[in-house]
Amino acid sequence: MLANWIHSMKLRHKLFVSYLAVVLIPLTILGVYSYQQSKKVQLEQAHIVLQDNLRKIDDNLSYKLQRFNSAIELISYNPNFSHIFNEEYTSYYAMYVDLKEIVDPLINTATFLNSDIQRIIIYTENNLTQRMNSIMPIAAVEHEDWYKDAMQTLETHWYIRDGKVFGVRRIFGDVNYEKKNLVYVELVPGFLSNSINLSDFKEAVAVITDSKGEVVFATEPESETTFDAVKLVEQRLQGGGGELPGHLWLHRELRESKWSLSMIVPAEALTISPWKIIRATLIIEGISVAVLLLIIWIFSRVFVRRIQRLNHKMQLVEEGTLTINLKVHAGDEIGELESRFGKMLASINLLIEEGYKSKITQREAELRALQAQINPHFLYNSLSVINWKAIEAGADEISRMAGILSAFYRTTLNQGKDYILVKDELLNTKSYLEMQLIMHDYDFDVVYEIDEGIAEHRMIKLVLQPIVENAIEHGIDQKRTGRGALRISGRVGEDKHTMVFIVEDNGPGIPPDVADEVLIKQSRGYGLRNVQERIRIQYGSQYGITIASEPGCWTRVCVTIPIVEI
Repeated sequence: MLANWIHSMKLRHKLFVSYLAVVLIPLTILGVYSYQQSKKVQLEQAHIVLQDNLRKIDDNLSYKLQRFNSAIELISYNPNFSHIFNEEYTSYYAMYVDLKEIVDPLINTATFLNSDIQRIIIYTENNLTQRMNSIMPIAAVEHEDWYKDAMQTLETHWYIRDGKVFGVRRIFGDVNYEKKNLVYVELVPGFLSNSINLSDFKEAVAVITDSKGEVVFATEPESETTFDAVKLVEQRLQGGGGELPGHLWLHRELRESKWSLSMIVPAEALTISPWKIIRATLIIEGISVAVLLLIIWIFSRVFVRRIQRLNHKMQLVEEGTLTINLKVHAGDEIGELESRFGKMLASINLLIEEGYKSKITQREAELRALQAQINPHFLYNSLSVINWKAIEAGADEISRMAGILSAFYRTTLNQGKDYILVKDELLNTKSYLEMQLIMHDYDFDVVYEIDEGIAEHRMIKLVLQPIVENAIEHGIDQKRTGRGALRISGRVGEDKHTMVFIVEDNGPGIPPDVADEVLIKQSRGYGLRNVQERIRIQYGSQYGITIASEPGCWTRVCVTIPIVEI
């Protein structure tokens, strides 16, 4: 019953109800879901702010670490330092002078210009005097876990161990250099705490992990928190990622080190009461429903009006009015429907006009056929009079010629019909050949090999006679030695659905260039192209004439047509 009621509704009412449902359902869901959505929006906004804060922390730390790397590179690429720490001293006085005038000033300058650097120590394998604050033997740090990594590359490696932040780097040569030298830069206590600013998020905790995923530093939140940030980060890293329930988690790889910075904030600390948003949402929904109802009413009215106009025009066509002016004013689906209806109507009018012209052409053809039936009677009567006059005068040859000519024209005209029996087509060809034999004083031979099974089939007329005429004119008549011979054969094709006729002469043959063109061009002296076109128009392009010739020996023309019942 519901389906029948829906089908019986007017299209305008269906559109109005469907649009109303499309509008009210999402608005209702939006109203019910407004609290969750508002909370989600707040969390997303907080996530953006936290992400920006995280980026600023990364920029701050990266900027400072870049400055420290510059101080390290100042030492690493100093040629005087390379000489001091790689060439063994034989004079303690020279070593004292170099350390006092070159090494100490440069280290003191780097420390002075970077207030976050607490001290710089160069660990060396060279025989330099040990200085607790600047020069130490490299054997003192060979047991450290970071020593091997630092000595294998020429990059600065930053570590956090027992609250100390320091960077180490192999200097004064590549990894294959004979002397081992290492610069150690230790930062002031509280460097990370001072560089990580979380004043806008008092409940947030920042955690730094090293390349192995181990927590090496964590900030202290300004307010009391009920979660263990270090434990949460370790659980998340060990668990392969994922969200932390009830918390907002952000993660970033620091650019100038192999550390990772994570920030964790309780979700409840980032949300506020959403009732203002809910109230505003309800007001907006009410206004939207009112406006949309008006738009739906206007749209459905305009939409249906165009369909009604097209329906009215179709009704006029149904009643017989085919001269309707259709103007398409839009490019949408209805416009396309109007355009196609207009094209269909134009095609119908064209077909009607062509059918009308075809009827007129058919009437004219019938009239010409009636005239053609009159003219042959006059021709036959004239030939009959000539025949009797020749008999009375004892001119047997003239009488025989008149009889042959009468039979030829009778089969050629065929009472104005296009189709003829195969036996009549052969009679026409034989009559034509008989006249040619008389005119040629029987100086060539004709052999017929016709399968009697095709005699009663029908075919279009005047197919063989033009081919035979070509064979005589371009074959027999052009033969200079020997007696001419013409062979005409007809049989059922191998597929049992076609008839094959072959006309072969022993003339000089057709030049290859001519044989290729006589069927596709109107060659002078050859009428084969017209026969080819008539066959293909009547039976299809898969049927027609093929020519084979051996220059100086023979020419063979093969005609293939289907066996059809007329």
